[in-house]
Amino acid sequence: MLMNIAERKRLFLGDVEFERDCDRWLPWAKDHGCTAIILYPVDELFTLERMGDHVTGRRRKLIDAAQHYGLEIEEGGFCLSRFVPRRLFMNNRDLFRMAEGKRVADVNFCPTNPETLDIIATQARRFFQRRSEHQVFHLWPDKGPDEGWCSCPTCRAFSPFEQSLIAINTLADSLAEINSSARLSYLVSDGAESTLRCRPNMFPLPYPQDGPVLERDGWAIAGPRLKSPDLPGPS
Repeated sequence: MLMNIAERKRLFLGDVEFERDCDRWLPWAKDHGCTAIILYPVDELFTLERMGDHVTGRRRKLIDAAQHYGLEIEEGGFCLSRFVPRRLFMNNRDLFRMAEGKRVADVNFCPTNPETLDIIATQARRFFQRRSEHQVFHLWPDKGPDEGWCSCPTCRAFSPFEQSLIAINTLADSLAEINSSARLSYLVSDGAESTLRCRPNMFPLPYPQDGPVLERDGWAIAGPRLKSPDLPGPS
């Protein structure tokens, strides 16, 4: 199963307005050999409060359309920071990353702080419980694996890529508790190296400096910057 998931061709719809544009990207994805699409999670799944219905009518229509084209639904995007709510910065700045000697709440967090990882694990369990119908998730750092990470004394022992792996390993542990057959991707940039071991339920996606290319990297990001001669036209 893991090999099949890793070898899927997939299109991430995070750079387009799915309520308006995705009806054109779905046939494009099918025509270009994609077998899966990645949908960005709705905001309600990132709150600490009780969550209500998380599948809107329009989103359900999109899911139905994807199934019509035989495309698997995967979920995620550049949203890793959402697992550590920014409002917590007021009372506990040590949860967040250090930049130039100061804690900041712009992106990411401090992944070597055990309390940060506890919050991520709790949030992740809630998130995955409400998405038990999905088998593949992509919860990537806001700016990719190499930017916006922590420079506190403890985190300095780890590269930005390794810091991202610490966080995603925590997510993978929570996912394994909720759905042992589900898988979670992580981004690997050019030349990335690490001695950290990834969890068995994780798989890599290439993240080259010039962005993912469908034929070369097995996935792409929908939008005007996608390198293709026949992109869908405007609405």
